Amino acid sequence: MQVQKDDVRNKIIAAATQEFLNAGYQQSSMRNIAAQAGITVGNVYAYFGGKDALFESIISPVWQSLNRLISIPVDTQDLMTLPTLNQITDLITETFLENRPPFLILMNKSAGSPYKNARAELSALVSGRLSRDILPQCDPLLADAMAGAILEGIFTVFNHYGGDANRLRTLISELLGLLLGSIPCKYPPKHE
Repeated sequence: MQVQKDDVRNKIIAAATQEFLNAGYQQSSMRNIAAQAGITVGNVYAYFGGKDALFESIISPVWQSLNRLISIPVDTQDLMTLPTLNQITDLITETFLENRPPFLILMNKSAGSPYKNARAELSALVSGRLSRDILPQCDPLLADAMAGAILEGIFTVFNHYGGDANRLRTLISELLGLLLGSIPCKYPPKHE
């Protein structure tokens, strides 16, 4: 039985990350990943049971980070105040910059994988959080629409900000300010 080495494992993960980022989950091959890592295909399978396990090892940490981000406590007493928006902006920016390649794979290249519905799941999580904490007096459809607008706006910024972290933070801040800056809803109570 071969002893696994961290440097080989790291080479495989780096090669797989690049392969998934370039080709997407469906079009990626273990043969290409092995070639990029400079090892045999059999050695890749010795470290990871297959493409699903390898994809999971790359994507799972970013998915967990996103779930933690969506779950952070936010002071909504005064709706979306500047300090709250700044806190959210900093957390979104930091989470993305720490997980950029896996995040881009998750959002743009996960078709055919167990994470193929990640965007929809993320939108549902954000919508639920908006309904519960920020828009409780609004029509629930508004939370769905806002979640879609926020996520698509953030994804657009993440995909095209050009690598400048300051620009990224500014764009996220301005986007959230425009979308969440002032939300005065007077939705009639539901009749049971």
